[in-house]
Amino acid sequence: MRQGWTGCSCIRRPAYPFNTRDNHRWEHTRGVKMRKLKFIVLILIGIIVQGCAFVSMDLKGLMSLPPLEEKMLLKGTKDKILVVEVLGPITITSSESRLLPSEGTIERLDAVLAKARKDPSIKGILLKIDSPGGGLTASDLVYRDMLEFKRSKGIPVVSVIVSEGTSGAYMAALAGDKIVALPSSIVGNIGVLLPSVSLAGLMDKLGIKNQTITSGRFKDTGNPLRNMTDEDKEILRSIVMDFYKDFLERVEQRRPLTRHDIEIIKDGRVMTASQALRCHLIDKVGYFNDALGMMEDMAGVKGASVVVYRRSGEKTGGFYSWP
Repeated sequence: MRQGWTGCSCIRRPAYPFNTRDNHRWEHTRGVKMRKLKFIVLILIGIIVQGCAFVSMDLKGLMSLPPLEEKMLLKGTKDKILVVEVLGPITITSSESRLLPSEGTIERLDAVLAKARKDPSIKGILLKIDSPGGGLTASDLVYRDMLEFKRSKGIPVVSVIVSEGTSGAYMAALAGDKIVALPSSIVGNIGVLLPSVSLAGLMDKLGIKNQTITSGRFKDTGNPLRNMTDEDKEILRSIVMDFYKDFLERVEQRRPLTRHDIEIIKDGRVMTASQALRCHLIDKVGYFNDALGMMEDMAGVKGASVVVYRRSGEKTGGFYSWP
């Protein structure tokens, strides 16, 4: 073996011993090289990520969602009960995805209802809701779309709140002729929220001044770079209360509320399923089978098959599963 090298010839590393000064110099040089290498790798990762962002935008335009396919949850007769899902935050369009196509709540709902309209064997809808709510417009669209579909198709809808049906998700549930909520679910939170923060105090500490130029005194109402005036707050409060009034009117129209119920729910509180039942926000505390039995009675069918629409690659699971 050649002097100065040890071990297998394909791993060639310096043999011990060598003097301490050389050892320190070698360690220092290796450390500098490793830091340079890490820096270069980070730059390359940044370039690759940026490149992927541009490439993926092109790919996204070329890719499309696979068609919806009917999947069996419970096999029965030729009559069908369709499970329509409102899951997660309610949105109109998809969140931005650089790599894969996705769809928002309304995009998915529109596709599901369009397919369901073509199937005369669908005798009822179980509107499965597991959502904290979402945008006011998106929630309103779910409510309106389901009502329109129910009326045009002439079939009943039973809303089923799985773990959460609050705020805009409860608005969506109002489209159901009946509402069933699982015992462990939370319901209600009826109201409208307009978040707002002010960075004015922090800017003062940092010596930063707000120099926003507006065409009118209320043009920048809600601007986080300054504190709101009492007039600003009153304008925004009037908007919130106008939307809230519309929400509450829908609840009163769709639910058999007493004046006492209204006094309880109008403060926007979240309730358990049992509390919601006492306030007449729901019709029953129960499970999937309870909702299915209620649906079959309303639709006048027995032993109907229960189906759901899924895209290729989405899991089917059971009634409580997410795609």
